[in-house]
Amino acid sequence: MTHDALPSIEERYAALHDRFQALETQLSEVQATEHQAMTLFSEAPVPYLLLNAQGRFKEVNAAASALLGHTPEALRGKRLAQFLAPASQSDADVLLHQVMNHGLKQRGEAQLFCADGTPFDVLLDIDAAKVDSVFLHFRVVLTDITTYKQVHQDLLSSNTTHQQELLTQGARMRTLNQELEQIVTAFLQQLHHPVDQAMNVLRRLRQKLGDQPDAVTRPLMQTEQAIQAIVALLASMGRYMQMRSMRLHVRPVALGQVLREVLKRAQPVMADRTIRITHDSLPTVQGDSQALLLIFDEYVANALKFTKGRDEARIHLRVEETTSEYRIGVEDNGTGFNLRHKDRLFQLFGRLHSSKAYEGTGVGLVTVRRLCELFGGRVWAEGKVDEGATFWFAWPKQPKLQR
Repeated sequence: MTHDALPSIEERYAALHDRFQALETQLSEVQATEHQAMTLFSEAPVPYLLLNAQGRFKEVNAAASALLGHTPEALRGKRLAQFLAPASQSDADVLLHQVMNHGLKQRGEAQLFCADGTPFDVLLDIDAAKVDSVFLHFRVVLTDITTYKQVHQDLLSSNTTHQQELLTQGARMRTLNQELEQIVTAFLQQLHHPVDQAMNVLRRLRQKLGDQPDAVTRPLMQTEQAIQAIVALLASMGRYMQMRSMRLHVRPVALGQVLREVLKRAQPVMADRTIRITHDSLPTVQGDSQALLLIFDEYVANALKFTKGRDEARIHLRVEETTSEYRIGVEDNGTGFNLRHKDRLFQLFGRLHSSKAYEGTGVGLVTVRRLCELFGGRVWAEGKVDEGATFWFAWPKQPKLQR
């Protein structure tokens, strides 16, 4: 290259001048961007601060300054830990360490102190600003959650109080229920004596009167029948109260043995009647022998009662098995009932027939329903008027006591 081909001093100066102007333009743009960023930072509606690698304040916006109760000038250079409650300092250090080493945004709760020493709770959202993997500062957003924490604590306290009140009310209700059961049981026991006396007086009166006209004997017979109805009601209510206080257990129970015991007890009622009782193969189930005896007794007694008008009463125990339960049905050829009224059968005193035609209190089937429900079972009935009925109960293969 010849000497004449080298750029002149003027040309080199012009090139340097152009580069210098381009750098000045870039610097102005960077400064404008930084100014805009600082303006956005300062005027951000949320408390925002920048920390250096040692956790000291580099910059604090107006919202953070107001939250902490110090001017930005007073905060710069001080450690964040100075404003943290002792219990929160180690947690904050862990968050900063995780952000520095793993580069992931972290969130945690902390308790800060205002200038007047008043504590308040905040949520810390921390991440790190880096350029080409070079750390610049931590960015921290503070969210005041004092009100939220207070409301949350108030709700917890209210819930605790409410639960305590429920427990107290539950205990009170159990006590009242026990007292009521004791009163009813005592009432039933006390009522037996005057009723027995009235029956004895009527019996002796009829014996002394001997043969009398219908006008004399009929009122006595009606009174005796009324007292017998009271006796039956007392017996039913007694069984119902006994059911409520039963100590139930889940053990293997052979239903065939239960049926034999029920039929043995029913012999006086079956005397002088033509009755044919059959049954499918009865399984051994998991349950309580007292409960199942009472259920069978009520169902068989119900079938015997409503077949009184038949020359031959036919009662058959049906058994159906599914994967989860046994369905036991007591089928009879008695008077039956209208299916439209089936929902009344298992309600307290839910009679479908006149007490003049059929004795009973309307309590026995309620007892059956309650016992079945205690073991997770259910009851229902099928029938037609004058074509018989079948009373069912479903017994779970794996019963669980509900009380």
